[in-house]
Amino acid sequence: MNCELIFYLSSKTNLCERALRSSIEGLDLRFSSARFSTSPESLGTLIIDAFEVLNVVFVVGGLSDERNGVENVLSKALANKSPDDLKKLRNPLSRSDGYLVRQGGQLLVVLPDEPEEIKAIFDGALSDYIKSFAQI
Repeated sequence: MNCELIFYLSSKTNLCERALRSSIEGLDLRFSSARFSTSPESLGTLIIDAFEVLNVVFVVGGLSDERNGVENVLSKALANKSPDDLKKLRNPLSRSDGYLVRQGGQLLVVLPDEPEEIKAIFDGALSDYIKSFAQI
């Protein structure tokens, strides 16, 4: 299954991409592209565009910005919608937890922009969730 990677207000992009690629090995996911966003508007557009052709989108970064952070973007996007599944992904290494939003056959995964934290979240329940999602 193809997926997309969007870096949002992110640092360490090369290291984060490597950590994510390593974490999804064996999950039957392949990145079709990596894109970059620095504003809530462009992030929304990139996510919408990606879901037109893909079922899985990863967003890395933007979890520590109060005003333009991905949490704020998600809360506005979900204000009038009730997704099938919405989970906070516990990060055992810091307070920058990730998020998972599933609606039907589409999955959005938001992760911090620290490679070690990406791996730690995947070592939690995220890998198993993605495996079961791929079987839907």
